[in-house]
Amino acid sequence: MSIPVETKTRQRKYPFVDMKIADHTVLNSIEGRFICTECNRSRKFFCYNCYIPVGNLGTLLPKVDIPVNIDIIKHKKEIDGKSTAVHAAVLSDRVRIFTYPDIPDYTEDDDVVLIFPGVTSVTVAQLFNKNVRLNTENNYGMPKGHNIGTMLRRRLEEIVEEKQQENGEQKYTFTTLPIKRAVFIDSTWNQSRSIYKDKRVRSLKPVILQNRFSQFWRHQRGSPRWYLATIEAIHQFLVEVHVNAWGLNPSYEGLNNLEIAQAFYETVTMVASSHSEDMAREDPYNGQYDNLLFFFANMYDLIHKYYDHNELKSYRRPI
Repeated sequence: MSIPVETKTRQRKYPFVDMKIADHTVLNSIEGRFICTECNRSRKFFCYNCYIPVGNLGTLLPKVDIPVNIDIIKHKKEIDGKSTAVHAAVLSDRVRIFTYPDIPDYTEDDDVVLIFPGVTSVTVAQLFNKNVRLNTENNYGMPKGHNIGTMLRRRLEEIVEEKQQENGEQKYTFTTLPIKRAVFIDSTWNQSRSIYKDKRVRSLKPVILQNRFSQFWRHQRGSPRWYLATIEAIHQFLVEVHVNAWGLNPSYEGLNNLEIAQAFYETVTMVASSHSEDMAREDPYNGQYDNLLFFFANMYDLIHKYYDHNELKSYRRPI
C-alpha cells in the first residue's frame, strides 16, 4: 500500500475511489416517497425518526457488522433530516441515537469512551496500549492565547514512540476489544460543549481521532476541514479500532484519498492476507466498514453533480 503524501502536494481526487462501498446509484432510480411502517410519515429512503429504510430499499441496502456499539447523542436543535448520524443507525444494528437530555447514564461504565477532544483525551492507539501520545508540550503546539476549547481549530501533533515488539502482542476478537461502546455527540461544536458539561457524559474517557479532511458539503462557520460529519467520524473511529486490533491490508487503497494525517500510517501495522479481497470481520482492514458511507457518498455525488467543488464554502475552509 502506498502511503499518501502531505495534503498540500496532492491533487484532489474522488475521495471514495477504491473504497468498498456498494453501488449506491440504486438510490438515484428510486422515485417518489414511501410511508414509514412505524410512524406513518412520508419519507424518501429511510425514516430519520425510526431509523429504518422505507419501501423496498431494505432489501437493497448493505448491512455493516461493526465491532463496537455506537451511541449517538443528538442535540435537540439538530435537524433530523439533515443529520448524517441517522445513516449509521440505518446501516448497522449496533447503533443507537438519543436526543439530549434523554440519554443513558454512563457514570458506571468503564468500557465506554467518548469521542471528544479534551485535556485528558487519548488516541485510539493508546486504548490498545500502543506507544503513541499527543504532544502536550507548549499548550499542545497552539499559538499563545489558544486553549483546549479551540483544539479542533488546529491540527494536533502526535508523537510516535519506538514501536513495541510485535511478538507477544495481545490477539483480539470482536468480544475482547478494550472498549465495548463509543459515544458520539451529533451537534455543532458550541452545542457539543454544553452537552459535555453533563456529568453523565463527562465521566467517560475522552478519545480523539486522527485528523482527516471532511468531505461534508454543508458549511459550518469557523470549523476547519478536519471537523468531520458524524458518519465520517464514526467511520474513522472504527477504522482506527480495526487497524489497531487486526492491522491494515497492504493491498487496500481505499483510505488514500481521505487525506488522513500521516501519524495514522506511522502507527498502523500492515498485515498481509492470503487473499487481497478478504473482508472477514477480524481480517486486516480491507474496507469492512466502508458501507457506512453508502448514503454519504451518494449525496456527495449528487451535490457535485450540480455544484463545482471549489466553489463550495465547505471545501474552502482553512487547513
